[in-house]
Formats: sequence, C-alpha cells, structure tokens
Amino acid sequence: MNEQGLTVTLEYCAQCGYLPRAQWMAGEILAALQDDIGSFALIPGGGGCFEWAVDGEVVASKNATGRFPEVDEIMELIANRL
Repeated sequence: MNEQGLTVTLEYCAQCGYLPRAQWMAGEILAALQDDIGSFALIPGGGGCFEWAVDGEVVASKNATGRFPEVDEIMELIANRL
C-alpha cells in the first residue's frame, strides 16, 4: 500500500458479458473501502477472466477457482492488505 491507499484492479472478460457484474462489485467494494483504496481500475480482458489484484498481486481469480468470488471475500482479501 502506498500513502494514497491500495491499488485495486479487476480484469474482467468483456466478450463474456462480465461488465455488469464487474461494475456492481466495484461499486460495493468502493462504497465499503473508499478510504483505503487509492486507485481502482476495471480492465477489459478475455478468456473468461474475472481477476482481482491488490497492489499488483492477484488475490482472486475465477479462472483459478472455477467460480466468481463473492463481494465479502474480496472485501476481506483487500482488508487483509491494509
């Protein structure tokens, strides 16, 4: 974490139609952790990806687990980096 807060990214599969889910989850995460996040980026990708990273380190990946992470899981993973 830098002095401005954590850098959080969510790479989602644009071709798969994951944008609405990505936007919804981003809104939930930002509303809950806005004071701790310095920057947040949604990154269009492909290949079925739905991958969360904090300060450049992947913390959750749909391709690795075979399922979408839950909002509460992501909040906990981000909070663990504070």
